[in-house]
Amino acid sequence: MLRVTKMTDYASMLLACLAQAPAKVHSASELAELARLELPTVSKVLKPLSRAGLTLEQGPTGWMLTGGGREARSTGPGLRP
Repeated sequence: MLRVTKMTDYASMLLACLAQAPAKVHSASELAELARLELPTVSKVLKPLSRAGLTLEQGPTGWMLTGGGREARSTGPGLRP
């Protein structure tokens, strides 16, 4: 059985919200409203997503989806991203 933490679930929700308009820059408060989460929770979840290369911080209050961090991941021999 796969166990998913609350933070992982929240991250999935935020990525789904960002994927609805991938070229748009969303504010953290807008994402909180879309995902129906508290603003501090959204801020806490967005930081590791950014470090993983899944989101990109645009200025002090904006976030957008990246290409999924494929460029940051290494692939094994014979594998393509």
